[in-house]
Amino acid sequence: MRRWIIAVQLVAAPAVWAQVTPDTAQRINQVFAAVDRTDAPGCVLGVNRGGQPLYRRGYGMASLEFGVPMTEYSVVESGSVAKQFVAGAIVQLALDGKLGLDDPVRKHVPELPEYAAPITIRMLLNHTSGIRDMWTLFTLAGQNMGTVLFTMDQALRMVYRQQEPNFPANNQYLYSNSGYLLLAEIVKRTSGKPLADYSAEVFFKPLGMQRTQWRNDWNRLVPGRVTAYTGNAANGWRVEMPFMSVYGAGGLLSTVGDMLAWNDNLDSPRIGGRAWADSLERRGRLTSGREIDYALGLIVGKYRGEREVQHTGATGGYRTYLARLPERKLSLAVLCNFGSANPEQLGHRVADIFIGPRPSESAVTAAATTGDGGDLSGYLGRFRAPETEQLVSFSVQGGRLAGEAGGRLLLTAAGPDRFTANEAISVLFHRAADGNVGSVSVVTVDQDSTRYERAVPPPSTAAELASYAGTYYSAELDVTYTLRANDTTLMLQVAGQAETPMSRTARDSFAGPLGSACRFTRGKSNRIDGFLLFAGRVRNLRFTKR
Repeated sequence: MRRWIIAVQLVAAPAVWAQVTPDTAQRINQVFAAVDRTDAPGCVLGVNRGGQPLYRRGYGMASLEFGVPMTEYSVVESGSVAKQFVAGAIVQLALDGKLGLDDPVRKHVPELPEYAAPITIRMLLNHTSGIRDMWTLFTLAGQNMGTVLFTMDQALRMVYRQQEPNFPANNQYLYSNSGYLLLAEIVKRTSGKPLADYSAEVFFKPLGMQRTQWRNDWNRLVPGRVTAYTGNAANGWRVEMPFMSVYGAGGLLSTVGDMLAWNDNLDSPRIGGRAWADSLERRGRLTSGREIDYALGLIVGKYRGEREVQHTGATGGYRTYLARLPERKLSLAVLCNFGSANPEQLGHRVADIFIGPRPSESAVTAAATTGDGGDLSGYLGRFRAPETEQLVSFSVQGGRLAGEAGGRLLLTAAGPDRFTANEAISVLFHRAADGNVGSVSVVTVDQDSTRYERAVPPPSTAAELASYAGTYYSAELDVTYTLRANDTTLMLQVAGQAETPMSRTARDSFAGPLGSACRFTRGKSNRIDGFLLFAGRVRNLRFTKR
């Protein structure tokens, strides 16, 4: 078997183009050295410069079951990298006069509820619509990915049931896969063809993207498709494939070569024209006038001070990254088939080889990890955002302050009570009159600021906890939650699943599993009559006590 694997690798090994020196190729390969093995999944890298292939190579295995290696022709699922392809279809239909980017969504999809403020197609594209995220909704309803075969109709019905958005239209940016589900439906209704057919006819075939297709049928055989995995070599690998026939927000199957052909068309648009490409890269603007980094299915920002146009993706065990550095005419695609991969980081390490060494970081010393003379204890603990019930906690990791809110980030001191993370997030602690830290502001790269108050919940008595117990129903999810009180906490059961404990964060607020939280509401005689559920991309989802 091993001889067969080696033979396949030799046959499938890509050429190293003349523009890349052996030293550069070696440095690129070193970036992927950890996954360049025959007993684990891996990644595929593609690099173009000025529209010409610069480097292609696969690392690791496309199938552990059959011993098939990754190659430049391996077909990988895109995750959210797919969103720019939907946006491209919408913009083309707008240029053809079939729709307007500022049309109300209900003009084309009247099944969507009529909210207080109209939601436009552009807001769906920019993730500023406020429409709740469908995958979060399904999870909250107890329908987890991998246990239910989701369909387009099922996903659309879930979105249509939402009687209110997370916030008034265009007031905030909050990523929502539901928007791109609706956009796929709009393509179908305005073009008269499903998104899969329209994309193939208008973009994929003319651009020579021969191995690219939408996963509109989960059971269809796809030549060259790699298997996706979670786990690790020490504890074993498990298959983790998207179990659904829903596409638009994700679900594009492609190769690095085809992805780079799409990127090249954004740089020098043969299909669509300059107006099409420029529209895709026009960043969104909120009602307040603030411009955000998210454009139309693309994130337009900076990497090492240079303009970067990119998007990442994650679905099942697939992890992807597609980016351009227009000033250098450099284009990169990194497609991986294991859940712990970080393709953006890998792509940036490859980009660094072409950009050159970073400025010296020798001035950054270990002492600079604190902002108050080395004592980090005042920053530690849990903080709560009153508006969204979101929690962020701070701890010390290896002598450095670390923040955690669904993922962990190590922080670097940038001044008194001020820290940064990855050059994209600023964390500012605020002190009360007694000198102790009472709140913290977290500011993202696009200046979106969230203020968190220190979570100091009141003590709970058994009698008080019992007042929260009961059965609660959400018509928008069509699901029942059961809360049971014991002497110390509340236990949550969703749709008959196993119970999980909740922790109190404020008088009527409790944190639950998977980053969720609920805020109880009170009616007559101050009695509990329901709660509002919060979970990242879902806010203010109403449950009524039965």
